[in-house]
Amino acid sequence: MWLGILNATAYAVAMAYLESAIVVYLRRLYYPQSFNFPLVLIDIPTLLIEVGREAATIVMLATVSMAAGRTRVGKLAYFLYLFGTWDIFYYVWLKVFLDWPASLVTWDVLFLIPVPWVAQVWYPLLVSALTLLAVSMTKTSASTPAD
Repeated sequence: MWLGILNATAYAVAMAYLESAIVVYLRRLYYPQSFNFPLVLIDIPTLLIEVGREAATIVMLATVSMAAGRTRVGKLAYFLYLFGTWDIFYYVWLKVFLDWPASLVTWDVLFLIPVPWVAQVWYPLLVSALTLLAVSMTKTSASTPAD
């Protein structure tokens, strides 16, 4: 059980690294001075690639969850665990790479699907932390990260 959780954690942290590296490149292209609102409008082909990247992120989290969990509840628990861990470490890596965000009340674009989600950084971190707490408190089966 712990090996599965360790593998899931390594995957989520590595995936967060990759996602944040892409954001570093995008910010260098579209926000060379610094990332601020109002947002710079990006061209449609790049926007479509970004939406595809976000969809691919969910597919990757889902497929690893499907492989790791043995029951439906276990698969869902792994998905929530992976998503929460990935989201927290996404911001950790952005802090390492860019020293961003400046604070927890810094605004960010959280997701583009189905429409842009914008909030202060504390919000996704809180939701992810509460998700991880909920998963850790769920005793469903030996195949979930809750055990």
